[in-house]
Amino acid sequence: MARKVSSTGKAVATKAKKASKSPSKGLKRKGDKTTAGKNSTQTHRRTQDTKQRLAQREAELAVINSVQEGLASKLDMQAIYDLVGDKIRDIFDAQTVVIARYDLATETIHFNYHLEMQKRTYAEPIAFTKMTRHLIRTRQIVLMNKDLEQRVVEYGIHPNPGTSFGKSALWMPLIVGDEVRGVINLANLDHEDAFSDSDVHLLQTIANSMSVALENARLFAETQRLLKETEQRNAELAIINSVQSALAAQLDIHAIFEAVGDKLREIFSYQDVTIYYGTPNTDTITVEYTFAGGQKGEPRIVPMNSAYEYFITSNKTFVFNGDLATLISKFSDYINPDPPQSLLAVPVRRNKDTDPIVYLTLQDWSGTKFFSDSDVRLMETLANSMSVALENARLMEQEKMYRKALQRELEIGREIQAGFLPETLPQVEGWEIAASLMSAREVAGDFYDAFELPDGTIGLVIADVCDKGVGATLFMTLFRSLIRAVANLEYFEHTESVSTSLSTAERLKRAMQLTNNYIAETHGESGMFATLFFGILNPRDGRLAYVNGGHEPPLIIREGVVREMLRKTGPAVGVVMDGHFELGETQLQTGDMFIAFTDGVPDCKDPRGEFYGRKRLLDILKNASGSSLGLVHEIEDELRQYIAGSNQFDDITILAVKATQKLSISRS
Repeated sequence: MARKVSSTGKAVATKAKKASKSPSKGLKRKGDKTTAGKNSTQTHRRTQDTKQRLAQREAELAVINSVQEGLASKLDMQAIYDLVGDKIRDIFDAQTVVIARYDLATETIHFNYHLEMQKRTYAEPIAFTKMTRHLIRTRQIVLMNKDLEQRVVEYGIHPNPGTSFGKSALWMPLIVGDEVRGVINLANLDHEDAFSDSDVHLLQTIANSMSVALENARLFAETQRLLKETEQRNAELAIINSVQSALAAQLDIHAIFEAVGDKLREIFSYQDVTIYYGTPNTDTITVEYTFAGGQKGEPRIVPMNSAYEYFITSNKTFVFNGDLATLISKFSDYINPDPPQSLLAVPVRRNKDTDPIVYLTLQDWSGTKFFSDSDVRLMETLANSMSVALENARLMEQEKMYRKALQRELEIGREIQAGFLPETLPQVEGWEIAASLMSAREVAGDFYDAFELPDGTIGLVIADVCDKGVGATLFMTLFRSLIRAVANLEYFEHTESVSTSLSTAERLKRAMQLTNNYIAETHGESGMFATLFFGILNPRDGRLAYVNGGHEPPLIIREGVVREMLRKTGPAVGVVMDGHFELGETQLQTGDMFIAFTDGVPDCKDPRGEFYGRKRLLDILKNASGSSLGLVHEIEDELRQYIAGSNQFDDITILAVKATQKLSISRS
């Protein structure tokens, strides 16, 4: 029965079923105890496994929570590397813990946490390895729990002679978005299978939390950097604005050097500020500004040496932080027993190749101060501002010299013009002749003239040359000379025997016709012409013959009333060849006032832009009971008051003649 029973499973099974129906209690109790024992053992084992997994999970969660709590309080990237590295060191069975950052731009690995044999070490950056590129490409975890030294060779990793990679290794990529930014690398030197699936899972969770924390820290650092940079730029802009404001107030070159030097002392806390300039291949340089040893020096000229020549020839920015002595030692003729340790030298941009090269320099002897990128940027900006200021000062100086030369030329022109105006007016018994000219500029295009003719008559001329300034003045002298010369032509032809054969009418017409044709033919392309009134007064009987070439009509005032306007009798002089000029004639009586003026009188403006006009002039003339000179002064004073506060834009010329005695008026 036992063998049988033991010979087949079926028989045993059948027998067991029958036995179960037997009333024998002993057999039943024995079977029940065996089955119950097995079930109890399995249940206990499952319970223990569950408890173990739960305990492990709780431990993992505790680790993760502690890491995340630590990370939540860290915004400094290195602090995050240190925190996570120390946690991994305490949790995992690894003698080597490495946390590295990948610089994708330079393809270098930077070791932020490096632990070997429980000792922190610092490793220099290295180039990407085959393993690095594999992690970046696949973004997958690499676990080597067996045959480590053989397998790492596949990834281009070779141990140094006499060293070993150990038995197990784990590479966990640090991923932000879709990009691998770094790696956590663990290695066990003692045994294989050092890292379980649970270890991998836990490290992956830590790596994910670390990646988020590092990105947050990076964004925070970037934000802080931008804020700091903004604050720094705002401070720099404030400094630049203050410098530019100081420079804007200066148009003197030496004052600009002083202003910039003082601002450099104010902005930078360095022991020496120097501004100098020079040109290559010269024997000296000029030190325009210096502050050293707490004292400000005077501008001076010093001999050129090879060090100065090196800087001037290079014409670029130099920055030496504690290493200036290395450069200075190359120049044997630079003698300074105590040279500065640091130097920032920035050239001022030249506007022309012939300009000297100007350098702004800051120097430090203590060896404790170093020039930052911000210092360099600020100095270069100030140098550019100084360049603009120096160019403006140069142009202003050039303009001053030009103005000075022009002023001298205008003074000469004024003297010449004054020579063409009569120094004294004819003094004729029974007549008063007065005139004035108020130039809108240094020289005028208006002119007046009064001169005696060979036959005892008086020539009266008032004219207004088109345009203003020097050009009009030159033509004024030409018109005035031609009128005088042609009107006196027979006198200049016969200096000893004065001919009086020409009639007044012939004298007038010839003078106007010849002057007109000469200007039109010789200077027609210049477009210059003049409105010109030329009259010849017979002082004996008061007859006035005249030609009015396009000029403002002179007025005859009698007893406060305008009795006559001497209207135009021909075109402006010099406009067309052979212009036709008719003769006009009038009779002056005792007490009459002849008044002629240029259009600058009615056309002058007050500050509101309103013209003076003829009506205001006529109001003065109605009350003209005094002398001709008094009338001229009265009109001048009135016009000066009218245009006060505004610019006189046109020349103002007045010619007045008054008959003061009884005339022998011819009735013919």
